[in-house]
Amino acid sequence: MIRPVLAAAFVAALATPALAADYAIDANHTQATFTVTHLAISRVSGKVPVTAGTVSVGSNNLPSAISVTFSAKDIDTQSADRDKDLRSADWFETDKYPTMTFVSKSITGTPQSFTVVGDLTMHGVTKPVTLTAKEIGKMTDARNRTHIGYTATANLDRRDWGLNWGRTTPGGSLVAGNDVTLDINVEVVSK
Repeated sequence: MIRPVLAAAFVAALATPALAADYAIDANHTQATFTVTHLAISRVSGKVPVTAGTVSVGSNNLPSAISVTFSAKDIDTQSADRDKDLRSADWFETDKYPTMTFVSKSITGTPQSFTVVGDLTMHGVTKPVTLTAKEIGKMTDARNRTHIGYTATANLDRRDWGLNWGRTTPGGSLVAGNDVTLDINVEVVSK
């Protein structure tokens, strides 16, 4: 009698899909970069540190929920003067809004190509954004922790978040373009 019960339990366990797993973002191996046009002739990039976050991954290996916190007060464009300007009231007002957040609302696709729709909050404004993403790879480390790498890209209009600074050149071109490309490379580690 015990053997049939154990066999039935074993079969049921195999038939049950794996539950979602939660991962923590590894801030030391994660970065968000942004790129904007400068003087209408070149592209300038900067980094916004990722300080915390979680990713839940479903049984289909596709993320099911994403939450990320960025440090706006630590924006780095490799120019002390420009960074000071970006932190000022003309731009991000980081004394008032020191962080940015992203929280997913829906995720569709496959691990090799998925779309994340969520809310990006920066400069005190929350707006929806769409990220195009994919899994880069997965591995297990010597401590039996699973690591997963992802990359994601979005195109934003900075004015949607009240970043309206609009100085122009003598020829009428914007000193800093309105269109922003956001690239995020994420490594997560199993909890």
